[in-house]
Amino acid sequence: MLRVITFITTLLFTLSLHSQDSRFSVGLQAGPMFATIKPDPDVLDAEFRTGFFAGANARYAFTDQWAVQGDVQFSQRGFYFNTRGTLIVQDGQFATYRGRIDHRISYIDFIPQIEFRPVRQIGIAVGPYLSWKAGESIRYGDVIDWSSTKDNKLFNDTDFGLLGKLSGHIGPVTVFVSYLYGLTNISRIIITDENGTHLGQLSADNRAIAVGAAYRF
Repeated sequence: MLRVITFITTLLFTLSLHSQDSRFSVGLQAGPMFATIKPDPDVLDAEFRTGFFAGANARYAFTDQWAVQGDVQFSQRGFYFNTRGTLIVQDGQFATYRGRIDHRISYIDFIPQIEFRPVRQIGIAVGPYLSWKAGESIRYGDVIDWSSTKDNKLFNDTDFGLLGKLSGHIGPVTVFVSYLYGLTNISRIIITDENGTHLGQLSADNRAIAVGAAYRF
C-alpha cells in the first residue's frame, strides 16, 4: 500500500521536473478526515470518527479558470457507535460488551475532478471517486484494542461516490475542504440484538469531510 503511494508520488514528481508546460503541476497533500456512514435501516447512531489522508495531486490548467486534476491518496475512514449490548469473546469466553465500538476502514482513493476558479485564489472542484479497500479493523473501547476484521470481510472491497471541493490558493500552497458522498453500499455487517439473534444485514454508505493542505511543485 505504502509502496503504491510512494511510486505514484515519485512518478508525479518526476513528471513535474521534466514538464516544460507551466500549466501542469503536481503536489503533495495531507490532512485529517472526519468520516461516518449513513446506515439503512437506521438501527444505530453512527458518529464521525477522525482519521487522516495523504497522497498526491496532478493538475492541468486549460485556462486561468478551468482545469482538470486527479488525486491519488491513502485515506482512513470509518465510524463509531455506542452499543447497548453485543456479544464478544474475551479471555476465551463469551461476554456482553456495552459501550463504544469503532470501525476503521482504510482505502486507496482515485479522484478525478474538474476545477473552476472564479478568481485566481479560489477553486471549486467536483468529480467522482473510486476507492479500493486496503484494510479494516475494529476496537471495543478500552476492552479490546484494534484488531483486523479482514478475514471477516465486514465491508466491501470497493466504494464509489461523488466529491465536492472548495480550495484556497496562495502561491504554491493550497488549503481545502472536501466532502465525499458515497453512492454504494459498503457494508456486509449482520445486525444482531444483545442476545446475538440475527436481525438482518446493515446497508451503509460512506460520508466523509476532508480538511487538508497541499504544496505544489
